This record gives sequence, C-alpha cells and structure tokens, in this order.
Amino acid sequence: MQDILKEYGPAIITVVAVVALVTVVTAVIGTDGTSVVGQAFTDLIENFFDSANSAAGL
Repeated sequence: MQDILKEYGPAIITVVAVVALVTVVTAVIGTDGTSVVGQAFTDLIENFFDSANSAAGL
C-alpha cells in the first residue's frame, strides 16, 4: 500500500484537486439560471431594462 501511495500519490492528489475545483466552479457558476452568477446576470438585465423603460417614459 505504501509503495502504491508513493508511486501514485501525486497523481491521486492532482485528480482530487481537479475534481474539487470543477465541483466548486459548477456550484458557483451553475448550469442554469438558478445559480449565483446566473441569477446575478438575470437581475442585472432586468434592472437595466426597467431603468431604460423608466427613462424613456414607457
């Protein structure tokens, strides 16, 4: 077991780090409009159009 960890330990750590990074990015950015970033963009666009319509008197 110790030989396996000595041989493949750095590769295993790299794989775990990449999987953790992908998980965090997916959680933050998400895959739909309910994510943190997706919801922020939706709110930004809605507020922009509301302000533009108010300024235009619509």
